[in-house]
Amino acid sequence: MSGDRQSNWSTLGILAISGVLLACATQNIPSYPTVQLTPDGQAILVTPHNQSARSPFTLQNLPAESTITPGLLFHPQRFAQVLLSPDGRHAAFSTEDHHTLVGVLDLATMAVREIDVITEGEVVAFHWSGDSRLLAYDYLPASGYRRVKAYDIQTGESLIAPRNEGQTVLHITFEAWGSQPRDLVLSVLNVRTNERRTNTVTLRPGK
Repeated sequence: MSGDRQSNWSTLGILAISGVLLACATQNIPSYPTVQLTPDGQAILVTPHNQSARSPFTLQNLPAESTITPGLLFHPQRFAQVLLSPDGRHAAFSTEDHHTLVGVLDLATMAVREIDVITEGEVVAFHWSGDSRLLAYDYLPASGYRRVKAYDIQTGESLIAPRNEGQTVLHITFEAWGSQPRDLVLSVLNVRTNERRTNTVTLRPGK
């Protein structure tokens, strides 16, 4: 009988400790919002981690005029791309129009930061760094040859790969983040010879 009691107390103790550990683990799991485009691309849906309703961020919420190129007016037809940052604080997005607006949406304030304008081109893909500080994006300009740019969220700097990586018929695309801050591993395809190589470069400020 005594052995049964000890066994029961041991079982209860294990269950209690397991419950505490599970509760602590649950509290340590970060809760991030989700972002997605509506099927027609007319709005970005932001769902907070508590699942409370929030009004969609629509095309009408975007700035009418560029801050990067004053006098240039936006007439977006739809949102084209959106990607949440790893820390859940920002969403990178692009629009579809003759002048593509590339921006970052602050999910706490729903304020827009314009980071680039691509004329007669489009954003192909976004890539956040693991610490959410840097945003890289593949884009297709009017030339038809893919390129890569980046943006530093903390400093507000526009970043580019060294100029010698884009003066010939090359498709340059994002491959991975490098081992050092602001390092990128790029995939470089020579369109004429179909030769592909990878190259690690350090991003630098520039347009």
